Amino acid sequence: MSDTTNSAAQDEDGPFEAPSEHRGFTFADMHLAVGDRLQIECPAGTGVGRAFARVVGYLEKRSLLVTAPMVGQLRIDLIDNDMVVVRVFSRQNAFAFRASVLRASRLPFHYLHLSFPETIQGSVIRKATRVRTELDATATMVGGDGRSAPATVLNISATGLLLRTRAALGERDGQLRLKFDLPLHEVDTLFEVEAHIRNVREEADEEGIEYHYGLDFRDLDSNNRMLVKSFVYQTIIEQPRQVL
Repeated sequence: MSDTTNSAAQDEDGPFEAPSEHRGFTFADMHLAVGDRLQIECPAGTGVGRAFARVVGYLEKRSLLVTAPMVGQLRIDLIDNDMVVVRVFSRQNAFAFRASVLRASRLPFHYLHLSFPETIQGSVIRKATRVRTELDATATMVGGDGRSAPATVLNISATGLLLRTRAALGERDGQLRLKFDLPLHEVDTLFEVEAHIRNVREEADEEGIEYHYGLDFRDLDSNNRMLVKSFVYQTIIEQPRQVL
């Protein structure tokens, strides 16, 4: 599994909370392999929230071995008996479990023996699951006068999104071309796509008219399909309260 499709996460708004629609899973359900990327929610005393580690291996029912968690180039030195929350995305599920540090080792490299997970919670991710966002975008009419306007992506799924803008950019069944950055693993990745206008809603406020466009993606290529799914999965895992 690659970094894009297999990442761990935490809810930065609070303590451990399993994703919605959670149920019990087994260790085998996670399909963890050597080198897979995990996210470690470190103890409050470390002053670090989210850090990343890699699977080194495991001994069934005994221990899960992971590299020392890192934040950028900074290694987080956990100690024996520290409690952590591990989060991971694998295939079509988001997982989370608690573990304690059984042993922090420095030779032949820095790694941790974590307690083998007894209870694993997870959520099956639906294809059309939407997550709340606040992504700055540029929207351009396809056809007509070809006008462009700044906009905000309010929510997004693997199949479409909700766009807010101050400009009238077309009617139902029209087309828009969108350009915005998707923040994936702390790196902004440009996302460009054409979308079909499914519905339009107008709201008036003290500044004028605000337009809300419900959009369906058109003809996503494999790269864009991977990008948007990875962003949705990442948000589900890292910020489950943003799931609609």
